Amino acid sequence: MALTSLHLHDFRNITQAQLDFHPGWNLIFGANGSGKTSLLEAIYLLAHGRSFRTGKPYKVIRHEQAQYTLFARVDWSMQQIALGMQRDRQGDWQVRLNGEAVQRLADCASLLPVQLLQPESFRLFFGGPKERRQFFDLGLFHVEPSFYDIWLRFHKVLKQRNALLKSRQAYGAQYQYWDQQYVELAVHLQQLRQQYLQTLSSALMTLTADVPCLAGLQLELAPGWQVRSGEAAELWQQLQDSFSSDLKAGYSQLGPQKADLRLKVDGEYVDDLLSRGQLKVLLFALKVAQSNVIAQRGHKQPLLLIDDLASELDDQSKRQIFKFLAQLQSQVFITAIEPDQILPHLTQEAALFHVEHGQIKRTDNDGRRT
Repeated sequence: MALTSLHLHDFRNITQAQLDFHPGWNLIFGANGSGKTSLLEAIYLLAHGRSFRTGKPYKVIRHEQAQYTLFARVDWSMQQIALGMQRDRQGDWQVRLNGEAVQRLADCASLLPVQLLQPESFRLFFGGPKERRQFFDLGLFHVEPSFYDIWLRFHKVLKQRNALLKSRQAYGAQYQYWDQQYVELAVHLQQLRQQYLQTLSSALMTLTADVPCLAGLQLELAPGWQVRSGEAAELWQQLQDSFSSDLKAGYSQLGPQKADLRLKVDGEYVDDLLSRGQLKVLLFALKVAQSNVIAQRGHKQPLLLIDDLASELDDQSKRQIFKFLAQLQSQVFITAIEPDQILPHLTQEAALFHVEHGQIKRTDNDGRRT
């Protein structure tokens, strides 16, 4: 699977562009503010239905235009799939897959397993548990077909239980009805997450075996409640014990919605122990390991979007990161100010795209247009 082409119309500062991509490496270079990151944003938006730069959809529409349009072709299992998205300033959107209207953006996400690496990706270490849940749930979504349905059902039950708590109702039959479903789905989610993180941990250990600063690296899942035997009765009892506290808070304080990923080296949290450069090496290792798990277990070729790889990296860290990337089973889109920041480290063929004032042109390795 690979993103073979992308057409952008009135997206950010890009009036129009028609691009054909390499199935492996694609290097996008140009000055700051030229529109490099906008190209990554468009790919991410197609896969996730939202931007990684803004929560306001109208901000990605070119100045004074009514809407943006994205159209892509994806090679998938010996066939080519057409994916289109259009959104206007009021937030109304249309998504089509092979000409048919799409009702669930999850269908696009399933088609395009996209991971992003950018300066803000450090939130994985310094942000709250939500950042880390989103990271490992993305991998699980692409590896375990049943995950998304279970996740949706749990969050619907969670919403019902929280509504009861906000109404300050005493414990009774309604709570028992929702708690039974809550516990069943929560335990199932926890089991899927635990199994996935074991697979991810194995892939990560293989990748980082010769990296001294990551020796003794451990991934631990904090499921969101005290798990001893792993049976549903444990969570059921803990929900009863915490009911008064939940009622006072107005929401459920135990469950998979509170899960977290703990990253440690020799028992110490990585954000306390490692330097920023070492954390960036770990960040790349995590994303590469997850991409490879998706490729091997999910039987999909993921896309990895890397924005401004060269920043804040010494030569040793950069060499280590490209060693990881050499083992990547993904299509890669990477931005840089100059191609010389990236090309000397590549052992694979790459397509080059020069961006200037929203104009995107494919070039050869000397920067000449082709």
